[in-house]
Amino acid sequence: MSQKIIETIDNELKMLVERFMENTNLEVATLIEASKKSDFLTINRIGHNMKGSALNYGFKHLADLGRSIEKAGANEDVENIKQLLISLKDYVARVEIKFERN
Repeated sequence: MSQKIIETIDNELKMLVERFMENTNLEVATLIEASKKSDFLTINRIGHNMKGSALNYGFKHLADLGRSIEKAGANEDVENIKQLLISLKDYVARVEIKFERN
């Protein structure tokens, strides 16, 4: 079994995190489709939005992935995008959310 990726999120956001993760799963699917079509604009946009949203919620690892996806989309870096999507799917499968008061 793979090791979990722990994200520590403010307890006040607990009610919003489930929907955020649902949206993240939708973004993964959209990114996969965009990569199949070499739609770099969509990849760049979703990466940018993912980075910002993840930072707002406190998902540091996800924000880093979003930043990298945004950059790879801007550079039209097909091979890097493929690797980042593998990493993103792995992240979603392994992330464990811990809620704490800040």
